[in-house]
Amino acid sequence: NPAYETWEVQDQMLLTWLQSTLSKTILSRVIGSVHSYQVWDKVHEYFHTQTKARARQLHTDLHSTILDGKSMHDFLTQIKNIVDELAGVGSPVSLEEYADAVLEGLPQEYAHVSVIESKFVTPPIAEVEAPSVSNLFLLLLITLRAILVAVLVVNLLERGGGHGGRRGGRGSSRGRGGRFANF
Repeated sequence: NPAYETWEVQDQMLLTWLQSTLSKTILSRVIGSVHSYQVWDKVHEYFHTQTKARARQLHTDLHSTILDGKSMHDFLTQIKNIVDELAGVGSPVSLEEYADAVLEGLPQEYAHVSVIESKFVTPPIAEVEAPSVSNLFLLLLITLRAILVAVLVVNLLERGGGHGGRRGGRGSSRGRGGRFANF
């Protein structure tokens, strides 16, 4: 069959090209492939496995990240970076899981933030996605919930809750201007 012979020649050319573009690490995983689709399948399987493993590790990192001596900014940035990377590997994090990760990472002195946050009910995603005024209102409530948690955390920091028990808010630091720089 001439069509099959043409396909076979093209497949061998594609196989050679694919193998010539692979790194040694990946090439060793496709040895024994006689058709280009076999190379493609093995490469896909390898990277899919690696991506799933990375997503599992990132989820573990997300739920084990704690404030523990970091500034609140660094703590929240670390969580955001993990959430962004999870989205990048095809495992996006829901708003609820994001909020849970933040709250789980806070020490006991922030327990009242968790109590206040737990009073909010997150609607099912299908309700949020539906294009109606009432559902847009629900989306607004979810956003306000996240803002409320952020405001509470900022208030705690300004009152000294995040500074090892130091009291005082604005102006409690001696900074560059010394004692009288706060007016």
